Amino acid sequence: MDELMGFITGNKNRQKLLALLGSKGEMDAARIAKNMHVVKPSVDKILAELVEKELLSEDGGVYDLTELGTTVERSIHAI
Repeated sequence: MDELMGFITGNKNRQKLLALLGSKGEMDAARIAKNMHVVKPSVDKILAELVEKELLSEDGGVYDLTELGTTVERSIHAI
């Protein structure tokens, strides 16, 4: 868990993305990019990293926090 926390807190955009999905719920990559004011290719890279770490799930181009992702997001939010 500490490793995942460090992975997320080490990058502001990863942190913003988790917080965004934690507060707004599932979204597609284009909407995430628009909400974060970050170009979509950068968001796509972050999404791929977070899916690989099992913090996000993807279904038909829509991303949402997994149970682990929700736990990490809440832990970071509490800091």
